[in-house]
Amino acid sequence: MTKPPKKRSSTGGTKSSLPNIADRGIPNGQSAASGSVASSTGLLSNIPFSHPTASNVFGVGAEHPFANYWTCEGGLPEVISVLPEKLQADILLSQYFECVDPVYPMVHKQTFYNQYDRFWLLKDSGQCDASFVALLFVMLALGTQFVSTTNPRDRKQTAEFYASAGNQSLRMSSYLSTASIHSVQAMVLLCYFLINDNHASDGWAFAGIIMRQAYAMGLHRDPNIGRLGKMMS
Repeated sequence: MTKPPKKRSSTGGTKSSLPNIADRGIPNGQSAASGSVASSTGLLSNIPFSHPTASNVFGVGAEHPFANYWTCEGGLPEVISVLPEKLQADILLSQYFECVDPVYPMVHKQTFYNQYDRFWLLKDSGQCDASFVALLFVMLALGTQFVSTTNPRDRKQTAEFYASAGNQSLRMSSYLSTASIHSVQAMVLLCYFLINDNHASDGWAFAGIIMRQAYAMGLHRDPNIGRLGKMMS
């Protein structure tokens, strides 16, 4: 199984915590009358929830879900270079369609494999679609989660590595401003992966992006409605 490279360490000093002005008490020497506004229960002064602390929605997945293995200059070719051999990729995809697709039928199998075969012919030409690469890596990540021939630690590490490659490919496709069917499929499956990987909070937040992208593409509309209108006119 593919062994992920070492994670890139992030540098930088620790950030100083800035005080929240809403949490300050009444200054010394100030009368209760003059401080009545500051101590009002209608403001944030006496409300414990005003402290600027992060909230973990589901209580799991405290660390960042996507480890950083990538350089600033590598781009999509750097991500494609970490693909497993085609034989291994075929095995992982077989696991995906056997274990994941029956539960989450997000990808049309025959259409995907036609694009997959074409991808292997063009992967070194610089003409690859970044959103398809993202979809491929996320499917590999999900397939890896169901491989039983490796120990759980290696399986988890390799799956997270492929998920990180999928996330990086989405970034290369500018998925926040340019949506496509492949990018939406990749994001939905990535959301499922995060939930399966004990990152339910991150998956929940990621789902909000997916819904907005789907709305932007009009995927919430019934295609038959527009078709019937054209037939009647």
